[in-house]
Amino acid sequence: MPVTETTVNGRPASEYYAQFAYEKYAGAPGGAVAFPAQRDGINLFAATAYLKQDKSFILYYAEGAGTVRSNGYTAEIPLSRMFKRTGVWSVSGGSLKLGDLMTCQGLKVDGNDALLCTLDRTIGYADAVGKTATFTRSTNSSPNDRQWADYQ
Repeated sequence: MPVTETTVNGRPASEYYAQFAYEKYAGAPGGAVAFPAQRDGINLFAATAYLKQDKSFILYYAEGAGTVRSNGYTAEIPLSRMFKRTGVWSVSGGSLKLGDLMTCQGLKVDGNDALLCTLDRTIGYADAVGKTATFTRSTNSSPNDRQWADYQ
């Protein structure tokens, strides 16, 4: 009996998630979500995931104080809350796994393919774990861009 791959938005899961590879469109999916405010006022995280065709990824993750809206976010992000994580991404069933950091599902946003990503493990504040952000595509960005230089 042939094994059939789980579909995401009508496409095989591996094909759906592979479309987000940096080399495919010179960009990366990213999003933000609020979480309970910490003592220092930090109340959101914003993340951008560069998925590479070799199955490696770079995740730029930042926590800040600000506001998340349906069309973006505004935040003051201290340097101490900016983190760079790397690993291997994989497709498991109908989910995209960014190492043990995030699990993403396929989603449509305004008719475009997107990702709904949940933070699985602490990167910064523990209260961010379990929060889910909608990641939409940004274009014309590179993991070598100056905006990422301060991430540790």
